[in-house]
Amino acid sequence: MNMNLDYSTLFSSFNNSRTSGSTGSTGMGSILADYSAIRNGSYGKLLRAYYNLTDDSSDKKSGNSVSKLHTSTAADSTATIKEIQSTTDDLSASAKELYTSGSKSVFKKVEAEDEQGKKTMQYDTDAIYKSVKAFVDDYNRVIDAAEDSSDSKIQNSVTGMVNYTKMEANMLGKVGITINEDQQLELDEKAFKKADMDAAKSLFNGNGSYAYMIATKAEMTNSYADMEATKANTYNKYGNYGSANQAGALYNSYF
Repeated sequence: MNMNLDYSTLFSSFNNSRTSGSTGSTGMGSILADYSAIRNGSYGKLLRAYYNLTDDSSDKKSGNSVSKLHTSTAADSTATIKEIQSTTDDLSASAKELYTSGSKSVFKKVEAEDEQGKKTMQYDTDAIYKSVKAFVDDYNRVIDAAEDSSDSKIQNSVTGMVNYTKMEANMLGKVGITINEDQQLELDEKAFKKADMDAAKSLFNGNGSYAYMIATKAEMTNSYADMEATKANTYNKYGNYGSANQAGALYNSYF
C-alpha cells in the first residue's frame, strides 16, 4: 500500500457516498471498496501509519508535542497480556498431565524388575518427577508474569492461586516441595524421589486434587487475560472497532 497518500482522503469516498444520497453504482462501489479494505486490514495499516506520523509530529509554534491518540483501554501492555496467556496455558497443560486419571495417568503403575528378577508393579518415579517439575516451573512462570500486571482481576486470581497453595503447604512439604519468600515453589529432586508416591498421587492426581484446582485457577486467570486482550486495541481482526471507542462504534454503524 502507498503510505504517501493524503490522509485527509482516508474516509472521503465513504463520506461522500454516505451523504450524497446516491444509490448509483459509483457510490455503492466506493462503499464496497472501503469495506473490503477494512476487512482485509488495509485500513488498519493505513491508520497505524497515520497515527505514527502524528505521534512524532510537533507544534512548531509552542514547541509542544502533539498529543498521542490512545485507543487501548487495557490495564496491561500487550506483551504482559501475552505472557500471562502463555504461562497460564502452559500451567493448565502441565497440571492436566498430573491430574489425569486412568490409563493415561502418569501415576499408573508399571511393571518393574528388581536385581533378583522379581517383578512388581510400581510407580514410575522418574516420569512422575518430570511431570511435577514441569508443573512447578510453569507455576513459577505464572507468578513472575502476574507481577507485571496491573489488572485487578488477574492479580486477585493469581493471589487466590497462591493462597490455595499455602493451604496445601504441609502436603507439598511431604513430597519435597516448599514455598519460598517470593511465593514460588521449590522442588527438591532427591526428597521427592524418596517420598511416598501414594502421597504424591493423593496431592496431584484426580478431580479435586491440588493440581486440578491450580489448573482451574490458571484457566480463570487466562480468561481475565483474554478479556484484557480485547481492550488492548480497538481495531479487531473482523474489521470492526471495539465498543470502548465511541467513534469506532459510530463508524461500525455505517455497515
